[in-house]
Amino acid sequence: MKKITIVITAGILFLQGCATKNYGRQGILSSYEKENMTCREVDLELAKMRGFIKYVNKESEFSGKDVLAIFGDLGIGNYMERNDAIESATNRMAALNKLKDRKQCSTNPSQQ
Repeated sequence: MKKITIVITAGILFLQGCATKNYGRQGILSSYEKENMTCREVDLELAKMRGFIKYVNKESEFSGKDVLAIFGDLGIGNYMERNDAIESATNRMAALNKLKDRKQCSTNPSQQ
């Protein structure tokens, strides 16, 4: 009986560890990127960041993983993961927009 309890407890803990979603992070804008990115590349990166945010928002909708996460940490881990992912993308977007202004890129990509 004691072995069964240990196995069940270990299984629950294992599933809880797998329950937290992981979206990844967007890196900070490096000095190399700041010096070498063209206006077109900046626009492409901004589009990627918008796509990443859209992806995170879609994936963070309620799913089966959320049920397991609620048992483990009341869903706080998934909430924190989502916020950290979104924050990394918005920080990169802000840096890209600042770079776009510094390089005096036009707002219309076809004019570049």
